[in-house]
Amino acid sequence: MHLIDLSMTIAQHPDDPGVRDIDRWTHDSGPERLGNAAKSLIQQIAEREGISPAPFLEREHFPGGVFMSNEIVTLSVHGGTHVDAPYHYGPSSAGRPAKTIEEVPLEWCCGPGVRLSFRDKRALEVITADDVRRELDRIGHRLRPLDVVLIETGWSERWPDPEYYSAHPAMSPEAIEVIVDHGVKLIGIDTAGFDLPTAHMIEQFVRTGDSRHLWPCHMFGREREYLQIERMAGLGRLPGPTGFTVFCAPVRVQGAGAGWARPVALIDQ
Repeated sequence: MHLIDLSMTIAQHPDDPGVRDIDRWTHDSGPERLGNAAKSLIQQIAEREGISPAPFLEREHFPGGVFMSNEIVTLSVHGGTHVDAPYHYGPSSAGRPAKTIEEVPLEWCCGPGVRLSFRDKRALEVITADDVRRELDRIGHRLRPLDVVLIETGWSERWPDPEYYSAHPAMSPEAIEVIVDHGVKLIGIDTAGFDLPTAHMIEQFVRTGDSRHLWPCHMFGREREYLQIERMAGLGRLPGPTGFTVFCAPVRVQGAGAGWARPVALIDQ
C-alpha cells in the first residue's frame, strides 16, 4: 500500500494568526534551559536528602554536552491542516446540539476518496453547485454515503506567498449542499478556508450591508451536519479522481470546534 501525505506543515507565517509561536529548545540550549527549569526541584530534593551544596545540571552531565530537543507551540486548533467539527459553525447543527471534535465519529473521517478539480478557478472566485455537478459528470462518478470529497484548486502550491491567505478561491453553500445531499460527511479543500478570505468577506459586507457575505459555508454547517478539512496539500499527487482511500483522524481536543489532523490517501498497490 502506498501513502500520500495530504497535509501542510505547521509553520509560522506573518499572515497566519493561527500559529502564534514555536519556542524551540535546541539540543545546544537544552542543558541550560533544563538546568534553570529544574533548579527549584533540585534544591528541594537536596534539602530533603541533606545534600549541600545542591548540584546544578550542567552541560557536562549530558552525552556530547547536548540535551533533547523540545518545541512548545502556541497554536489555534485552526492552525495548519485541521478538521472543523459542527461545533465550530455554531451551537447547533441540523436541529441537534453540535458535535465537538472529540464527539465526531471516526467513521466519518475515512472512506473512498473523490477528487474534484477546479484548478481553473482564479483568485477570489467561488465554486458553484453547477461547477460540482459538471465535475462529477466529467469524472463519471456518482457520490455515495461517506465518500470523502476533496476539492482541488492548486492553491496550496502558492504557500508561503501572502496570496495563499488573501486571495484564494472558495466553496459556496450551494456547492456543499450538492455534495452532502449524497450522504457525504467529510469534505476537504487545499485552500486556507472554505469561505473566501476574511478581509474580502468583510469588505463585501461593508459595501453591501449584506451579512450573507460573512462565512456562508460555515453558516451552512448549522443547517447540515458535515466536517471540513481546511489547508490540505498534495491533492495533485493523487492517482486520479477516484481509486484511493482517505483517512483523516482529528486530534481530540476537549470541547473544541476543530482538531489538527494529518490526512493521508491510501493507494492499494
